[in-house]
Amino acid sequence: MTAPANMRVYSGQHKAVSVAGWADNQGYVVRFVHEPTGHAVEFPALISDFADTHSPTFGQTHGANMHDPIVTLTKTDRKISFTLTVTNASLDEARHNRQCVNLLIQMLYPTVSEGGSFVGKPFINIHMMNLLEGMPATIGEEIAVNGVTCVIDGLDYGIKFDDGIINNVEASIGENHPEKEIYPQSLEISISAKAIIGSIDNPNQVSPLHKNYPSYGG
Repeated sequence: MTAPANMRVYSGQHKAVSVAGWADNQGYVVRFVHEPTGHAVEFPALISDFADTHSPTFGQTHGANMHDPIVTLTKTDRKISFTLTVTNASLDEARHNRQCVNLLIQMLYPTVSEGGSFVGKPFINIHMMNLLEGMPATIGEEIAVNGVTCVIDGLDYGIKFDDGIINNVEASIGENHPEKEIYPQSLEISISAKAIIGSIDNPNQVSPLHKNYPSYGG
């Protein structure tokens, strides 16, 4: 079985001139973990337009001679949305971030067996400092998570060409890169997700509430 990929923020030779160095040192990182496989990917937390929406749904009945209804809670939906900006300070970082973005997109699809049947739901654990934080848990024996388990119901990314591009018009000898490469210096990823009860059990859970129950700032 292939070991889970663990794509951290860029740490290559140009890290000192990249926002990745600042984000890594300060711990300002957004981390996505694909729960069925343990594949993980990180980005510097250049976040805008963050929203965490909680929507209770109630049912109601009226008894005899009652003007006010009897209200019962049916469900509470939690929807999360944010925009993440990914910047590239060099060709090497642009190649790294291309792999990270592609891995994140692949996480949105279910895992499939050799027979063609779905074997793993695309549950993704998202951790964003104290903004999206849950009880610590472990996937398998290697990948630790402490975020919120979600299903991503929308991911859009747009390239900001006005910020400039990075290109390479010469083939990289001995490397698996195309002859001509063009990357944006900046792109935006907009994500909308729904928090769910995930597939990770935590034997050390002490709270009567599930690890994904929200609180302000966590």
